[in-house]
Amino acid sequence: MMRVRRHHLIEEAKAELDLAYNEVKRAETHIMELEFEFNERIKPFQTIGSDRAQIQALNEEKERQQSEFDIEQLYDVQNESVQRFARISASFAIVGSIDDETITVDLIKRLLFNEDAIRVNNLSIEKNIRTFQEGLREYMRKASNQSNDRKVRDNWAALEGMLDSSAEAA
Repeated sequence: MMRVRRHHLIEEAKAELDLAYNEVKRAETHIMELEFEFNERIKPFQTIGSDRAQIQALNEEKERQQSEFDIEQLYDVQNESVQRFARISASFAIVGSIDDETITVDLIKRLLFNEDAIRVNNLSIEKNIRTFQEGLREYMRKASNQSNDRKVRDNWAALEGMLDSSAEAA
């Protein structure tokens, strides 16, 4: 019987993405409900010669209520979750599909880091990617145990720390 190795880091990144997506969806639904409610509430005021001030007041109330959902921030969180999930998935796919460690390290390096970060921290980046890919290979091919899972997580966290540092420096 073939044992399927679970990739907890990917599962968690996917769960974060699902959570962010659901928050955006919930907020968008509420915003659309407010829009519908507004359209219903202004119908009595849409006759010729009606009170434009009342329509303006209702519109301001709707916009205030909609702004409370902070949809732009939710979109940012969702985008960050998408990017994180994509980086993790692509890195796992590279390690799982390419045997040559030099090519693997180079591909992940180019996937994760921009040229400026590579130029400044190339040796450190390569060292951390090599450690990550070695740990992931161990987990994928030899033993998908808790200890190896922890190594993969710790190594990925180190890479994300480097990503955060290079983003802050930019």
